[in-house]
Amino acid sequence: MTVLSPQSPVENQELMQSVYGARILVVDDMALMRQMIGMCLTRGGYKNIFYASDGDEALRMVKEDEPDIVVLDLNMPRVSGYEVCRTLRADRRFEGLPILVQSASETPEERVEVFAAGATDFVSKPINQPELLARVRMHLENRFMIHSLSEFRKAMQSELVMARDMQQSLLPEADTISAIEHASEMKVESYYRASFELGGDLWGCWPLEGDQLGLFVLDISGHGVSAALNTFRIHATMARFHKSRTDPARFLTELNKALVPNFPMGQFATMFYVVLNHKTGHMVYAGAGAPKPMVISERGVRLLDSTGMPVGISLTPDYINLEDTLKPDESLFCYSDVLIEAPQPDGSMLGEDGLIDWVIEQEKDQDRRDLVSRLLRRFFEAQPSASLPDDLTAVALHPDKDCLT
Repeated sequence: MTVLSPQSPVENQELMQSVYGARILVVDDMALMRQMIGMCLTRGGYKNIFYASDGDEALRMVKEDEPDIVVLDLNMPRVSGYEVCRTLRADRRFEGLPILVQSASETPEERVEVFAAGATDFVSKPINQPELLARVRMHLENRFMIHSLSEFRKAMQSELVMARDMQQSLLPEADTISAIEHASEMKVESYYRASFELGGDLWGCWPLEGDQLGLFVLDISGHGVSAALNTFRIHATMARFHKSRTDPARFLTELNKALVPNFPMGQFATMFYVVLNHKTGHMVYAGAGAPKPMVISERGVRLLDSTGMPVGISLTPDYINLEDTLKPDESLFCYSDVLIEAPQPDGSMLGEDGLIDWVIEQEKDQDRRDLVSRLLRRFFEAQPSASLPDDLTAVALHPDKDCLT
């Protein structure tokens, strides 16, 4: 089967240089056949042709300096072409080496045996020059194109790993979290996982003046590379509005105004931002279409209003500040929507009510400060697939131990 791919003239020229500069090993116990095959290949423009007179010599030559293709006779004394094929295919180094076998017999039974042994293709004997050249060229083109694609994939994988590490660096560092935990006497429990190499979720927290801290959770529409680029864009943009961090509605308004001209059509971010006074428990927050955060205690769960226009869509979103109080024994739990929208084993979604039920069950008679870990363990156990349809973020602020005892 020929692999076809659109190529520029330069790429095609480079491919042809590789094809006609390929190392070709011709294996046949008859000197005359080796000469005839070599003459055909030379007339076809190939220059790097090497010869082996039997299977043993062929295996030694392949292992010493792997060729780009082997033209192999089947019926040879001592080590047959079948054994050469099986030996090479048993070695992972040569799994992709094209082996073009030649034989005077072309019965269906022999063809089955040839391909079962590991041959790539079959050419009749006596040699037909146009057929030989066509098949050699086809398999060399495939080999070099596959190699090129493989190298490209490795390069892209390396770039994705680098980008993923850069994206991970946008999340709060351990030192920042420790400082906030120490100042607020609260525990920050968090989890982040991209559905792809790169994701579109982001969360962050920062200390603010007057015994306050700010916490945001956002979810970029889509996932993968485009969503990841938008997380970099929104993270950089948020840094410009340092003075607005104590006013959630103003912060979202300024952020939105900066993002609308720069977000591509159809792309946006849902977001929740809260400013918490960790001494008094007073909360001021604003929402931009994010899932409703939960305030959790042994008395149950209540939801905060996170409705609002997602950022990046409209220049007049009209964000407003809302207020609440986080009591000393209460936790604040924020999460991305995949937690309630990912399919369960029966195909249904957990939904907001289902998640509330899970939270209430997990909160009973257990240390709430690892609630997120236990929720996610149950969530992943219920997933029919190891992969998620979207990125997952979960963040909780828990009171200190004394408040829970």
